[in-house]
Parts: sequence; C-alpha cells; structure tokens
Amino acid sequence: MDAATALWVVVPLALVHILARRSRALLLFQVAVDVMLLLLPGRLLLRGLHVGPGAPGAAEWGGPVTVAGSSEQSDLPLEFAPWWSEVRRLVAAGEPPWISDRIGGGAPLFANGQSELPFPLQLPVWALGPERGSDVMAVWKLELAALGGFLLLRRLRLRPLAATAGALAYGFGLAQLSWLVVPLAWVTALAPWALWSLIGALRGDRRHTAGLAALLGALAGWSVHPETAAFLWLALALAGTVLAWGRWRRVRRLAAPFLLALPIAAVGALPVVATVADSAKFAAGRGGALYPDPGLPWTLKARMAALIVTPWRDGNPGAGTWQWRFPNAAVAVGVGAVPVALLLLGGVRRRHRRAAVALAAVGLAAAGLVYQLPVVSQIAGRLPVLGVMTWVRAGFLIGLAIAGLGALAFDAFLRRPSRWRLVVAALVVEGAILALALSGPVPVRREGVVAVGAPAAVAVAAAAGAGAWGVPLAIAAETLANGWRVIGGSRSPASPSPIVRRLQRLVATEGGRVLGLGGALPPNLAGRLGLADLRSVDPVRPLALARLHQAFGAAGMDLPGPVATPWAGLAGAWGARWLATPPEGVAGPAAAGWREVYRDAGGRLYRNLRALPVVRVATRVVPPPGSAEAGAWEGVDFATTAVAAASVAVSGEGDLRVLDDRPWRHEAEAQVRGTVLAVLHVPYAPGWSCYLDGRRVAAVDADLSAMAIVVPAGEHALLWVYTPPWLVPGLLLTIAGLFGAAVVALRSSRRRR
Repeated sequence: MDAATALWVVVPLALVHILARRSRALLLFQVAVDVMLLLLPGRLLLRGLHVGPGAPGAAEWGGPVTVAGSSEQSDLPLEFAPWWSEVRRLVAAGEPPWISDRIGGGAPLFANGQSELPFPLQLPVWALGPERGSDVMAVWKLELAALGGFLLLRRLRLRPLAATAGALAYGFGLAQLSWLVVPLAWVTALAPWALWSLIGALRGDRRHTAGLAALLGALAGWSVHPETAAFLWLALALAGTVLAWGRWRRVRRLAAPFLLALPIAAVGALPVVATVADSAKFAAGRGGALYPDPGLPWTLKARMAALIVTPWRDGNPGAGTWQWRFPNAAVAVGVGAVPVALLLLGGVRRRHRRAAVALAAVGLAAAGLVYQLPVVSQIAGRLPVLGVMTWVRAGFLIGLAIAGLGALAFDAFLRRPSRWRLVVAALVVEGAILALALSGPVPVRREGVVAVGAPAAVAVAAAAGAGAWGVPLAIAAETLANGWRVIGGSRSPASPSPIVRRLQRLVATEGGRVLGLGGALPPNLAGRLGLADLRSVDPVRPLALARLHQAFGAAGMDLPGPVATPWAGLAGAWGARWLATPPEGVAGPAAAGWREVYRDAGGRLYRNLRALPVVRVATRVVPPPGSAEAGAWEGVDFATTAVAAASVAVSGEGDLRVLDDRPWRHEAEAQVRGTVLAVLHVPYAPGWSCYLDGRRVAAVDADLSAMAIVVPAGEHALLWVYTPPWLVPGLLLTIAGLFGAAVVALRSSRRRR
C-alpha cells in the first residue's frame, strides 16, 4: 500500500474517530471495526497486495482466464477495471466518457449501468486508478456497512452490546465480503443507512426524508448497481409499510422519499433503461419466463438454505473447492451461525415488536425470491420488472434481517438475562451445524473450524457467566473465519509479455482493431493495453454487438463465449487488422485471409489481408448471402459492397474524407456521383444519431451491426454522434429532484430553529 492509498484510507477513518469521541459506546465499537478492518482487508494491503482478484500476466494470453481469489469477484479485473480505466483515459483526453472505442468496437460506458461515473464514493478510482481505488473503496464499504448497522440499531434504542453484535454480523458478513470489490457492495453497505434514514423520515424529520431520497436516487440511478438497488427500494417500501401501518401520517411520510428519489435517479436510470431494453440479455429474457426456475429443485433449495449456518458445507470459492454451477451467490446470504442462535432466544422488547415484524417481512420476502418459494415466486415472476431481475441479488436482505432480528433478541436477553436459555439456544444451533457439516460433500477445512465451533463457544461463555461479552466476540471470530479467504489478494498487473509488446508496436505502426481467438487476450483487457478489441464482456451488451460476436462463433446472449471462427472477411470489414491466438494458432476455413507475423511460446499473431477502414463508402448493396456464422459472407468484397437486409438502391461511386474520428463523434465529407452508402462500423446502440448535411436521417443496418447513411449525388457533410439516450432529460430531472430534496431539508432546519 503506497502513501496515497494510505491517506485515502486513514484520513476518513480518523474523521470517524473524531466524530465518535463524544460517545463512548460508538468509539468502542469503532475500535472493534478497526481491528476487523486490519485483519481482513488490512492484512492484504500491508503486504502490498490489492484487495480482490487479479488476472495474472500469464493468464492474459494463450489459455483460459484464471483469477486469483474468489471467482465471483472476477468481474473486477475482467469488467469493472477496464471500464473504469477507459473512463479515466477518455476524460484525460478531453473526451466525454460516454462510449469506449477500445471495447466492442464502440460499447457504451456510462449507460451500461455499472461504470459508477457520477457516484461520489467512486472518487478514489478516478484519483488513484482501478486497483488502488478498489483498495480504498473496500475499506470504505466495510466501514459504512458496520457503522450504519450500529447506528441503525442504536436508533432503535438497543443496548450498545446488542447493537455491536448485529452490526459486526452484517457489516462483515458474507454478503458484504463476497461482493466487496464490485459496485453491488455499495448497495449492501448503504442498506443500513437507508433503513436508519427511513425511521427518521417516518418520525417526521425532513432532513432524513431528503437524505433518504438522495441515497436511493444515487444507488438506483447513478450507475452503481440498479438491479440490487431495486431490491433495496422494495425492502424499504415493505419495511416502511409495516412501521407506518395504522399511523396514516407516517404512511404519507413514507411516499415522500420515494417520489423524490425517482427524479434524482433519472440522470443515470433513463440511459440505462434505454440501453438495457436494447441489450442482448434482455432480448434473450423476453423469450420466456425466467422464474420460477424449473432447474432449482427442492433438494437444491435445501442445500442453499443450509449454507446460512454452514457457509462452507459445499466448499469455498476462494479455495477452489466450490462445487455448484454458480460460484458464490448462495453463500452470500449468511451472516454466521451465532446470530441464528440469538434468534432462538425468542421474544423482543415491546418497543421493538414493530421493527422486528418489519425485518422479518423483509427477510421472508427476500427468501421467497432467492429460494423461489411457492406462491411468492409465481406472483413475482409475472410482475413486469421483477420477473426479469436476478432474484439471488436479494440475498443480502436475508442476512440483514437475521443480523437485525438476532440483535433485537439479544437486547431483550440483556434486559432479562438467563444464561441457560442462551446455552440451550447455542447448543441447538451447534447440533444443527455439526449435522450439516458432517453430511456435506466437502470436509470442513481450516476456514470452517472456527465457524463450526462458534455457537459452542457462546454456550461455554454463557455457562461461565460471560455470555453477554462472549456473543460479540464469537460473532467477530466467526466473521473473520468466514471471510478470511473470501477476500482475495492480487499483485499489480504484470508487465506485458513479449507477444503483447509486439502487438502494441504493430498497432502503433499500422493501426487497426484486434480480435482474439479462444482464450487469447481476454476481452476488455485489451483496452487497458492500448488496443481496440472487437470483443466485449458486458451483461448489457448491445444487441447489435451480440450479433457480430455470434458471427465469430462467440455463443451466448448474456456474456459471450470465446471467439471460435474469426472470419477474415467480416473481421476486416469491421477494421480488425490483427488476430491473437493461443500457441496452436488458427486452423480450418476461418484461417483463410490471415497471415502469421509473429509467434512465441505464449501464442501467435496474424495480420488480416482484408482489413479495411472503419468508415468507408459502399457502392453496392447485397442481401445477406447466408449464415455469417458459417462463413457464407466471406465471398463479399466489403471494400465496395455492404450487406443489408433492407432494400437500398445505390448506383454510383464516391470519395470520403474523415474529418473527425472520436469515440462519440465521427464526421466526414463525401463527394458522390450517383447514390452510395457511407458506413460507420461501430455497433448500433440507443443514443446514436446520423446526420446528412445537418439533417437527421435514419440509419441503415449494414454489415450485421454497422450504421450506414444513404448519400445522394453531390458534396455532403456526414455525421454520426453518440449521446447516452435520455441524458439531457434525465439530467434536468435529477437537478429538479436534488433541488426538491434541498428544499425539504432546509424547511426542516427552519422549523427546528
């Protein structure tokens, strides 16, 4: 950890200590959090590692991508870090960070829903870069999750010891640790703060109303993780309804933050909604109902539920022993076995009953989605938006409910302690854990030993008369054991290999896009090397880009598989001049048109003999000659011919001169005799507009996914411009929403004076 990263970590923590100095309970809790931060992310940072997985240099070429650390966190090096690097590069070059020319031939950045561009807590990434910024944000997320949980429980008037137990269980629980380095964790970290603000808003504090509106709007619309934020919105609406039930003034207060949050979210939400609606993933989901999933039988649901108290029963993703078809999502619902034991204590104080019902309702609703329980899943699966969302994202709400309910029960126990009640509850859970662990398919390893024995330790401490203090200590030990190998550590990106350096020199000299075969040069990573890759890994990949990838044999509508058939003619039409392959090279019919220029032990490089400029004139239009995936288009002379399904009459010739070639703006002038097509080989996405002599015209879909303008005879100005769809209306709505929230907050301050 360098000095700059240390300052970004230490200074905010020091400010928290200063603000907490007047509250002994809060200060002691913060010291406990400091210890947890030091032992979990801190031990990695002090060793000079980055928090989260990395893509080792050897895996950047010539084989399947392997990621050090939990495979569920592989999104960081393979998706988020390249996107964030592109944002920084574009801004440094004076370009708006709307779209990247290095990823997917032109893939949206701002409107992909997870670039986090306007999110204020993303500032460390813009200042320090993806790896060091993620280190800082990992500490911030854990601190905010734990501190928010403590303040929430203290607002409910729980004793400090009970609040500490619940806050440590949630703040350092598996939901937080499993997703720590990706944007989803911002939603889980700020969920307790949202509940804290909700309670204040229901009590009539307009500052909390304004704060909650800003928080919900930022999480849902400012490119953080809209899907998980939507589950938080639903949870708050459910909890707020329970808390306000029968008190009609509070019911009215419940609506205000949500109504204000809608326009606040608009600056990012509207572009994301428009982009997602035209994505390959959404198109695939429209073909049929996603939920209830018939591939999730009751036996699998039972195994998933068992992981709440025995998270390593089916292996550890960080240790490579996980056995399920999805990596780590089911593990992320648990907060440990000790909070479950606290639930068995039974009963809550009278003042906490409504809060307990609210948390229980949130937890049961989330369980209904995650485990696809009957009736709940049938109803939810038919709702317009909820039916296409990834329900397992709601799993963090199960952990939040368990931690909160356990803290409420522990608080009631502290008021009327009965050591044997705690002993019995802990031993019951311990018995269930031993039965589940011993019957599991993976032997209990070192990370599970402490977790398996945590309830027994509570029982021993209670029998010895130290049960009150033993509970938070056991929770801390259990969360440390559960999270010890969930958070991976990786070194800084390795220096480029010789074959990468050769490719960089070739591109710098001759230009052109690149394409990778199989596992060579994983998608998105090429952008960080200064290369423009036609491939892209993005859950909201534009549908047009997905069609292009499928033509190269990259199957899959959600995340594409590897390129299998790099047809030289079609690749050349899209400006791909270079092909990177594993050591075995390219073979079969797709090898025609590629000439080998370099090889070493890591792989091979090929030059495309049919590579063309990205912007050019087509003097002939033909209908699709067959299946592009099968290579039927390789007989097309793309230098003069465009392939279009629509009937376009062209007959003439022309010259085209590029005046401006930027990721979001391509300008050219054409001198035409007859009628031609001017084709820009950037995949269409919502937000692109085409202009002929300053007049907006409809684009013709050409060469699978490119945007063409019909140009008549004469001299003409051509322009293709990309702006995130609905950006300006969204910005105006966000400004109006923030202004409304400020007015609400100021009115509250004046009333208090």
